[in-house]
Amino acid sequence: MGTVIGLDIGGTNLRIGLARDGILERGATYSSHETLTDGDEIELLAALIDNFRGDDKKCPISIGFPAAIGSDGKTVLNLPNIIKRDGSHAFSGKNVVDPLEKILGVKVMINKDANHLLRYDAFKAGADGVLVGCYIGTGFGSAVMIDGKFVKGKHSSAMEAAHIPFYKSSIPCNCGKTGCAECHASGRAATYMLRDHYPGMSFAEVYGEHAHEAPVLDLIEGIGVTIAILATLFDPHMLFIGGGVISPEFPKDILIESILRNSLAPYPRNDLNIHFSEHDAFAGVIGAALSAENQA
Repeated sequence: MGTVIGLDIGGTNLRIGLARDGILERGATYSSHETLTDGDEIELLAALIDNFRGDDKKCPISIGFPAAIGSDGKTVLNLPNIIKRDGSHAFSGKNVVDPLEKILGVKVMINKDANHLLRYDAFKAGADGVLVGCYIGTGFGSAVMIDGKFVKGKHSSAMEAAHIPFYKSSIPCNCGKTGCAECHASGRAATYMLRDHYPGMSFAEVYGEHAHEAPVLDLIEGIGVTIAILATLFDPHMLFIGGGVISPEFPKDILIESILRNSLAPYPRNDLNIHFSEHDAFAGVIGAALSAENQA
């Protein structure tokens, strides 16, 4: 595999690391908003990468964005969760590969961040066949891999489960639509729940003391329904669930019940292989490095 500089750009944090033969040697974490929203985001990203790589200036770069990537493999189609200070969405509609390659002088590969996380999970679990990954962080990331290849679609915008419509929901979404699944099943939804119903409490306290109350159950059901849709559509050999929202304190038993109750019976409901990802903070970075081997 060699040496790759991987990036995992989330709605909240940006992580960068140098991986040699799939093993992280060094890494760093930054705030996505503080790093990318005040100026030209491509130039800001290039400066961050150049500063991080130091003497490793010949390494290819592999970047995961929380967004669908265009069929050209170079353009970020619509990134709803990093809003610049001028009100525009960072990277949206922009070819980021060509300018980064020009500035940095090395090969640059980009992909959806959820694809990188699923690549990491599949590698760690030795899983194959039909694999579904659901990663609940700031937003709701999702990916599907079939026999080692990602489902991308005509425009490479497939598998954006975050933006399937929730029936009769009218909550505005950062993508520009209203009533998206992400409005009910994401870290943003969890933050609003905490603000509106449990001010002053931590998520761990809420999950420990109020797991069976309506606001928490609504959040879990939103996540469960969205995952169940993918489970029903793809009947996966393995379903991976991860992301920052799925903390150690999160009531996973209630989530599993919701997923199974909302999945098609008898199958996949009766034989759904659910695996909670044991990610460290740099799983997306390692996944980016693993994906670079498949894209090279």
